[in-house]
Amino acid sequence: MSRYDDEDDDRLGVPTATAPRPPASAGAAVPFVPAVAPAPVAGLTLREGETDLGRPEQVPTHQQVLSADDHQALRAEEDRRAAEELARLEEMMAADPEAFRWAGWFASPLAFTLLLGSVGLAGLFLFNQVMALLASLAVQPAWVQYAGYSAVALLGGAVLVAMLRVLVLYVRLKRNQQVRLAVLGELQQRTRLRWLAKAKTDEARERVVEYVRAYPIGTEKERKKLHLLGLTDARVTALEVARGDLLDPARYTSLERWFDRFRAGFQGVLDEAAAERVAYWSKRTGAVTAVSPNAFVDGAATLYHGFAMIGDLCRLYNLRAGRTGTAVLLGQVFFYSYLAGQLNDLETLTSDHLETALSPLSDVAAAGAVGGVAAKLGGKLGSKALSGALNYVLLRRLGKYACRLLRPVAL
Repeated sequence: MSRYDDEDDDRLGVPTATAPRPPASAGAAVPFVPAVAPAPVAGLTLREGETDLGRPEQVPTHQQVLSADDHQALRAEEDRRAAEELARLEEMMAADPEAFRWAGWFASPLAFTLLLGSVGLAGLFLFNQVMALLASLAVQPAWVQYAGYSAVALLGGAVLVAMLRVLVLYVRLKRNQQVRLAVLGELQQRTRLRWLAKAKTDEARERVVEYVRAYPIGTEKERKKLHLLGLTDARVTALEVARGDLLDPARYTSLERWFDRFRAGFQGVLDEAAAERVAYWSKRTGAVTAVSPNAFVDGAATLYHGFAMIGDLCRLYNLRAGRTGTAVLLGQVFFYSYLAGQLNDLETLTSDHLETALSPLSDVAAAGAVGGVAAKLGGKLGSKALSGALNYVLLRRLGKYACRLLRPVAL
């Protein structure tokens, strides 16, 4: 059966047959039946040769032409939305990316509040420890007093020198205006803000070009300073090759490939050296706090190593963090120093538990007082090792956070 013989064909625009068609004989001519146009629907204007069969009305019942005021209001609304979106994206690009992403506009006051709280905690703790140490030295022999006072002055002077070095670096170095590729990619997806994406991408590239051109690897003196920070001759050579490629405007056809080359060939070399410096200072902190005699040495050593590590990272990247990022970094340094001192109090509890756990084993291995000494020594060494490991983890976390803040380009 042909599809035209189906009486149940109710497709739009296809008429339904009311009676079966007579069979057409072979060779017989089919008579031509002219189509009869239906009566026009009121209110609907059709073009010549069209019908309204199966078609809804195409013309709104209440149509009116937009006035000049309507066009002006629409343009004003579009401009307002574009300005709001532009302001939001500008704030995202100008803010410190790794410092309180969730905090919004009050990130900076919150960071400075935490900084003041950390400084107060660390200062109060170190002051109490110094007073207790001085009171303890006052009842000792003269030669012990001189040695103790000299050690306290030497350790305090080292901390002050480290803080002053970081302060001088922050005054001299340029603030890091980190290029965030994710924000630039988001701008590219907005049709109305393509012009802004192009302008911001070019601006970001020029900023990174200036950073690459000004990086201090030109003289032998500058290379020696970088060599102390872990930039070997091979790494310096890689930086020079990458700088030559990046400063050649005709070498790359797209900005995406240019940024990829910077992140892999220039920033990647700095990241490797920075990771080594973070590991170096973290290991030193763990070792010193593991063998330190009291909480004052733990807190002061952590404070000194934290400032020394931040100074090395700033010199390595040749940049400093923004205002909010700096507040968060300093707050973490002081807070970790306070935690390092408090861990010394937990060492006694840990040592007691370890000594209790090792007592049966020591009794089996040796009898009498020797077993007790072995258990006590094992508990003391275990608690010190645990304290050193925790301080190592804390300072390593601080170093990784500082690297994220100081990188010129981030995803």
